[in-house]
Amino acid sequence: MTENDFLNFLNDLEEYLVEGATHILQNIPDDPKKIENKSVIGSLLSRQTTLCIQMARAPNILNAHSAPLFLRAMVDLEITLSWILLDVDERVKKYVLYGLGEEKLIIEHYKKEAEDANDQEYKSEILSAIENKENWVRSQKPEYLLEINLGNWAQLDYRKMAQEAGKENLYKFPYKVFSQSAHNMWNSLAFYNSKKCNNPLHRYHTVPALLEAPFDIDYLYRAFKYVDHVWSAIIDKYDIYTPFVFPIDYFEEKL
Repeated sequence: MTENDFLNFLNDLEEYLVEGATHILQNIPDDPKKIENKSVIGSLLSRQTTLCIQMARAPNILNAHSAPLFLRAMVDLEITLSWILLDVDERVKKYVLYGLGEEKLIIEHYKKEAEDANDQEYKSEILSAIENKENWVRSQKPEYLLEINLGNWAQLDYRKMAQEAGKENLYKFPYKVFSQSAHNMWNSLAFYNSKKCNNPLHRYHTVPALLEAPFDIDYLYRAFKYVDHVWSAIIDKYDIYTPFVFPIDYFEEKL
């Protein structure tokens, strides 16, 4: 495959993702009494698709240093969506209220920062940010109805959420593996940011190193797989007609 062929391949992938996601989003049913449902489910689909598009646009990140940061977020999203779809009405509310509560908590931190600020220009910038954030929160829900939940929004950890949603293997393998990179754990750094010292007197200890990780198209394949899972879950939940092949099949055909 020439460089031009590869770039055309990536462009085709992006066009497919945009068209497919747009079709699904347009066909998620609207319910005026449960307006948040489509907002949350559709936004999760949009997020998953967008992360995949960003990876396709930047083939230089398809390596062991960068790609796991995207894939960890995509696996996290798949578990979240799968769990929400088991009880959409109730769990969408929890999801939204937790996010708004977190924003309210950030606003309180900003207010304390403004109180302590000596520089008037800096204080003015903080007060402007507070006003913008408060206006956004009020547009979502009256502030007096918001509770700040300092725990997990689902009252479950991701392992239990994955188990309930039938995604335990997803948690045990890609979620845990990609988390090592996202959280800068030693069992990731030892492989990709270190090397063995060649001096036997130093007992071949590990030393830091700026290492290049090779390009690997498999990371983009995995991204398409997680998009496929999310699209499929939403299509099945709402019985959406799909006139296109699914993401993983499209990727394999194009490749």
